[in-house]
Order: sequence, then structure tokens, then C-alpha cells
Amino acid sequence: MAALRRVFGIFLKIACLLLLLAGITGLAGSFLLHKYRVYGLFFSSFYIILPALLAVVGGVILLISGCFGCLVSNKKTSCLHGLFVYILIIVFCVVGTTAALAYSHKRKLDVDLAPLKDVFQNYSGNSQDPDTKAVDALQRELQCCGVNNYTDWLETPWFNHSSKDEVPLSCCNKTFHYCNGTLHFPVLINNEGCQVKLEKKLLLVVDSIMITSLVVFFVMVMSWIAVAQLMRHQPPQEYRILDKE
Repeated sequence: MAALRRVFGIFLKIACLLLLLAGITGLAGSFLLHKYRVYGLFFSSFYIILPALLAVVGGVILLISGCFGCLVSNKKTSCLHGLFVYILIIVFCVVGTTAALAYSHKRKLDVDLAPLKDVFQNYSGNSQDPDTKAVDALQRELQCCGVNNYTDWLETPWFNHSSKDEVPLSCCNKTFHYCNGTLHFPVLINNEGCQVKLEKKLLLVVDSIMITSLVVFFVMVMSWIAVAQLMRHQPPQEYRILDKE
């Protein structure tokens, strides 16, 4: 029995190490939270960041459960094993909700990014304007220009009022340092639109959350099996007769 408990203890410890790794991966949801601070104007609602927020919360709980699981893997008390199971149930609820929300938003990214066109239309060229700052930051980071392509700028109020055949400097390809945004040399300008690139980036984050959730579900099942076997094969209790005075 002692050898069997040792095997399941090692099995639980490996599962908990995987939970720790999944917790670190879950903390990557903070990437989307950071991006929301910069690109919040492009999203139709705050709810798009809920999967990332829950991923961060789940990541913290996974780190705690992973450390606690490694601790109880060498213990013989059923009380600690039961507490670990309850922690895993909390993780299951958080991870399940995160995966469901991520799947929901994956199917309607085009709706979540509906304000993108309006923000581009509100571009003023003033570096202090929130819409202008958001558009320039997006185009520089994603190396894109316009919503669908650079010709979208021809239909914006900013372009019509500027009376110049130019797009914002943030549209310039980074490899061409002498680019000034002129439409006479479109080869110097990023041709791909920002909506497609932003959707790809968000899909990558959402897919990562969903894949991590599936891995966590599998590891939790492994942990439950290991804990159940450890609680089942408890060492016999030692009793002794109390001395009578």
C-alpha cells in the first residue's frame, strides 16, 4: 500500500506542476487587459475582456492550487486532500466560464470591433485626441493602414480637410524610414487593413485561452483521480490503550 501511495503521490505532484505551468499561461490574459487600455475605443463593450480577466484570476488560483497540491502530495491527512479537491472545483468553475466566454466572443469578433470604422472617421491628426492616439498606436504596432486598406483614408473627413494626398505617418512601412505618407508612392505604405490584423491577434489570444482551458480540464481530472486514490489508500490508524490512573 505504501508503494501505491507513493506512485499516486508522484502522479499528483506531476499534475500539480502542470497546473502551475497552466497558471503561468493563464496570466498571459493580462496581455489583452493591457491592450484594452490602449485599444478600448475599438471595442463595442467592456465584456470582450472578461475572458482575459477570468484567465488572470484563474491563473492566480491555478498557481495557488498547484503549490498546495505539491504540498499535500506528500501528506497523509484526508483533510488537506479534501481541501485541495474543493480548490480544484473553484478552478473548474472559473476555467469553464472563461472557456465559454472566449468561445462566445470568438464567434462575434466582427460585432465587438464594430466601432473601429467610427474611430478612424473621427481621426483628427491631433496627437492629444484619444481617437487619433488610438489609431496611430494601432497602425504602428500592427503595421497596417486603414480599416480594410490604405484607400479607406480617402473617405475620412481628416483626408478631405487636409487637402493633401497623404495618409498618416503611422501608415508608413517601418522598413522605409524616408516615408512621409504620400499616396504617390503606395509601395512605402502598409497595404493590409487594421481590422483583419486586429482580429487575427485577438483570435490568437482567444484560442490560447481555450486551449489552455482544455489542458487544465484534463490535468484536473488527473489530479482528482490521484487525490481519490490517496484518500482511498490511507495508512491504517495506530491506536493504543490509554493508561488508567
